[in-house]
Amino acid sequence: MIARTSGFWMRAAAALAFGVPLSLGVITAVPTVAPAAASASASDGDHTSARPARHGPPKPLIVAHRAGTADYPENTIAGIRGSLRDGADGLWLTVQLSQDGIPVLYRPIDLAVNTDGTGTVAERTATELTGLNAGWNFSPRGSEAKPYRSAAARLPTLRHALAEVPAGMPLFLDLKQADPERLADAVVAVLRGTSRLDDTVIYSTDSAATGRARRIGDVAVAEDRDVTRERLLEIALTHQCGAPPPAGTWMAFEDRRRVTVSETFTSGTATTDMEITPWDRESIRCIDPQDRVNLMAIGVADGRRYQALARLGVDAVLVDSPRDASGWTSSPSR
Repeated sequence: MIARTSGFWMRAAAALAFGVPLSLGVITAVPTVAPAAASASASDGDHTSARPARHGPPKPLIVAHRAGTADYPENTIAGIRGSLRDGADGLWLTVQLSQDGIPVLYRPIDLAVNTDGTGTVAERTATELTGLNAGWNFSPRGSEAKPYRSAAARLPTLRHALAEVPAGMPLFLDLKQADPERLADAVVAVLRGTSRLDDTVIYSTDSAATGRARRIGDVAVAEDRDVTRERLLEIALTHQCGAPPPAGTWMAFEDRRRVTVSETFTSGTATTDMEITPWDRESIRCIDPQDRVNLMAIGVADGRRYQALARLGVDAVLVDSPRDASGWTSSPSR
């Protein structure tokens, strides 16, 4: 169940969700709704009239988060192969840079989280990293077994992983590194060498990484997360629609976000926990009224919400389990 609110509390929750300090005594009036969003409500509902209907649009792409992290060791060849068998339409892979400058797939800072190694990716050579078992700590859902300890899922290089991805399949590379510009250079070099520039979108929470990739110029780069967050916040707080991003831009942000609203009094504070959904009828109508950009909802976990996002016009959903999501596209889930 999605906990939703409206009016003042919705705007307050949105501010805190996006990391903006808010004193609840400051907001005194609801700003005027912009004409472009005048008929769009932020309240709950099916959101079926978010923007002009597309004639026969495809369902949102099912994108495997970290190559299907719920079902397989994340960011591994086993995960890529398994998610493709399970029907994923695209792959989201996390990339870091080895000590000797080779892009590899891995997400946490500490190698011990997922592998039988220690230290960090940046402290190990590619040869050392690809000898590690990235499935060492993985257990299937509902089990305490560690099946990949006897059948290792090796930590792959990006180049090795790309060989497993069918040509033309949408690929999203999430760049995470203390030296983001060096990582961006190395990733684009691999994409050039494997002729995968046209299939790939670069994403990062670090604007230095996306900025560098954007300056290189021959690979698609998602809108900076900070910019997307600011867009959603502006809509939630002021109901104003800013200038849309360039046509073809990918934008990605969480579909649901748990937040805590804190109200300060002279004698202390009071807090309220709630869950909000940034992707709603108003936000999508504001951001993409002409269906020119590509919107991805991160962390979609059930068919009912998938169908609601499909009716809104969201282009892709990022899921931990393409296996679970395989039935969403045909199920009405109403």
